[in-house]
Amino acid sequence: MSEVSGAPHTDIAAYVLGVLGEEDHVRFEAHLLECPECQVELVEMYHLPDILDMVKKSWPDPPVKGPGPRVLRMLLADAAKANRRRRIIRLATAAAVLVLVIGGPLVVLSLTNREPVITQAAPTVVTSVVTPPPSSSREAGPDGGAAPFGWSEAGNAVAAEVTVQEKEWGSAVELELRGLTGPMTCQLFAYSRGGEAYVVNNWSVPAKGYGVPGSPDPLVITGSTALRKADVERFEVHKQDGTVLAVVRR
Repeated sequence: MSEVSGAPHTDIAAYVLGVLGEEDHVRFEAHLLECPECQVELVEMYHLPDILDMVKKSWPDPPVKGPGPRVLRMLLADAAKANRRRRIIRLATAAAVLVLVIGGPLVVLSLTNREPVITQAAPTVVTSVVTPPPSSSREAGPDGGAAPFGWSEAGNAVAAEVTVQEKEWGSAVELELRGLTGPMTCQLFAYSRGGEAYVVNNWSVPAKGYGVPGSPDPLVITGSTALRKADVERFEVHKQDGTVLAVVRR
């Protein structure tokens, strides 16, 4: 091995075993002082005492002396420091990767796990809303406040409440229903004291129903009639086939 500079990383074993020529020995030690890779490999080789002992027992006497104690101790110390730095860097890198692997999805989840805000236009005929506040707390309109007209009789499958607000042209009517199951089509009628029926509104009920288990919100329908509140004797909710579902009287 005449030129260490041609293959510097391949001379570590020969250096440890003391088989380098004197000139190569000096050159390799100079190279070793500036090469962290060779320093780490040298430390790793010196961690295998059993293997080195076996090699030394079967190897002839070196033609030249091995590395000097002072140079070897200095190199081993420097190589050990470099090896510790490499291990610390590897541990820090692994910890950073672990934080990203575990913490990344949690951060994304915390940023994205928010309740969506849904804006939906109300249907023109039928709307399902939460139970409105008592009639006494509703704001009064320009022609007078809305007031309860009455409730259906207790014990019926369908519960109805009617609120009426008088207008110049008649009455604005609000109907709240519970216990409705669909599908079906319904109508709300206002009956005058003379027995005449006036259609207030009509709507369809989906299969899920309103004010029933699984769909607890009531159905709220608004409509109007030419009758004044004082002229209305009762309201009735009919199915399309004429079946009376609820009657609301004063």
